Amino acid sequence: MRGTKSKSRQQIQDEMDRLKAQISVTGGVNNATIHITTTEANLAGALKLAAEILREPAFPDTEFEQVRKQRVAGIEQGRSDPQALAGRALGRTLNSMYPRGDLRYVGTADEDIEDMNKVTLDEVKKFYQQFYGVSEGEFTVVGQFDKTAVLKQAEELFGNWKTTMKYGRILTPYRKIAPSNQTIETPDKENAISFAAELVKMTDEDADYPAMIMANYLLGGSITARLPDRIRHKEGLSYSVFSRFSVPTKDDSAQFMAYAISNPTNAPKVEVSIKDEIGLTLKSGFTADELAAAKKALLEERVLRRSQDGSLASLLANNERWARTMQWDQDLDNKLSALTPEQVSDALRRALDPAALIYIKAGDFKKAKVYQ
Repeated sequence: MRGTKSKSRQQIQDEMDRLKAQISVTGGVNNATIHITTTEANLAGALKLAAEILREPAFPDTEFEQVRKQRVAGIEQGRSDPQALAGRALGRTLNSMYPRGDLRYVGTADEDIEDMNKVTLDEVKKFYQQFYGVSEGEFTVVGQFDKTAVLKQAEELFGNWKTTMKYGRILTPYRKIAPSNQTIETPDKENAISFAAELVKMTDEDADYPAMIMANYLLGGSITARLPDRIRHKEGLSYSVFSRFSVPTKDDSAQFMAYAISNPTNAPKVEVSIKDEIGLTLKSGFTADELAAAKKALLEERVLRRSQDGSLASLLANNERWARTMQWDQDLDNKLSALTPEQVSDALRRALDPAALIYIKAGDFKKAKVYQ
């Protein structure tokens, strides 16, 4: 996005404006994705521009140094930010089994800055030449368009763009992590961040997967769930509380995480309430009435996401990647709809071990005279 062989960054932006298009490129350990939003009349032009961005990057020296400086500045800024520090600490704890140099390793701020300053533009170009291409890829379009013309253009633009390296996914297998309780001081910061997290051995093809989606939704996945209802609404201890249960496909290291933002003074009470509410839920389970309400709300959210073009395009691409169809999503909806309170409660008990939770807090606790 910083420049092609024939366009500067500004010229790319000008062309996107002319085409009424939004184009972005994102990447991770296992894939790179380009997102395009435009009108039907400008789709062909937007695809052509996207192909130029992907296949003819210039990697200008000045832009490279600017990106490096921005990344380093972001890391430096995170040294005093409670959310950045707590998030880094959580990532380092959950990935502590990997050595530095492994793609799954989470570095310290100093290590990340050192690595960022060491990387060269030639290394970036070499990486791009080896790994970028569509030998393993998906192309999805949602909206109003001429299917025949779009497929023909896509083949012309990308059909011969092959990678020199054979594709192989980086796996993150489940490993048991020892429980811990960490406190990070961030002087003069108004808010505190609290995490409670645990790795769970599960894939999205596990029999308990639908029940765990529902269990997390009931526990902290909506504004009316148990954690926010108690900690934010009833006790007034936190500005924001939620939980998330992330489950991979074809990999077995799922992650549960509860998160809260509060005044540092209230952070100890927030931690106690999270522990207590998780314990009470595991002991008593969920009621039929709250499950019925959660089913209705969650299934409506899933329908809404599928009605949005961007979400649907991502879903179709993901299904294509894993050789699935929309029937897989329909089957999941059916399983969610058929769940009983006992199934949801038992799945949560099998997945979560309160004694294994990792707690991480970051805030100005010294001034608040807590955790001393």
